Amino acid sequence: MEKDMNSKKIILSLILFIMYWAIITDAWGYSDFIFKNNAYNIGKYIYGYVTRILWVIPAILLIVKHSENLSIDRIKLFSSPKINKSLISVLVLSIGYVFVSMILVHKGFFLNRNDILLLVIIKFLVVGFVEETVFRGWGYNALIQKMSHIKATSITTALFVILHWPAYFIKFARLGTFDFAGMIGQSTAALCWGVICCWLLKKGKTIWNPIIAHGMYDLTYVLLVG
Repeated sequence: MEKDMNSKKIILSLILFIMYWAIITDAWGYSDFIFKNNAYNIGKYIYGYVTRILWVIPAILLIVKHSENLSIDRIKLFSSPKINKSLISVLVLSIGYVFVSMILVHKGFFLNRNDILLLVIIKFLVVGFVEETVFRGWGYNALIQKMSHIKATSITTALFVILHWPAYFIKFARLGTFDFAGMIGQSTAALCWGVICCWLLKKGKTIWNPIIAHGMYDLTYVLLVG
């Protein structure tokens, strides 16, 4: 294999990441089988942490291997967050959106107390890190060397949206019900955040900016809207 992957190979690698996740996702009920009768859904959180770490490792290896051919090399990519106008704007707007959604849905202040707060925080920090590393740190960062920002953003965002689909079809096959509204809602959010996070990486030149924005939105939405 050539050291510098062409665009088709990069896109194929992202498709393989989607297939990999479709196999290991907890939509199959793995955690219920492994951690029977566990309190506070701790087993689900543990399974989620471990599988996401396993899922992101190939992306980190690809970033290291192809660092010289990326738009942002591995050193700069994992450099400190850049607290710039783009990041601050996204954080303010996303948190404002979450608060408005909370008021509309719950008619006032709401705090989700169904799970242990620390476990929820760790979960969404991990989710933000792995998804941004795979789709922006690797996918977008590699494709932007081969094509325009708009095209690289469009391709990686479309695949990022598709990443969220298998769980719905798996649950339909297992349980016989299809959450169409949930799928549309999550797809819309993934579409918006895919575009935003590519832009944040382009502006900040560090993967931590999209990770912070992504993780903060997911965490506040789950805690304040549910």
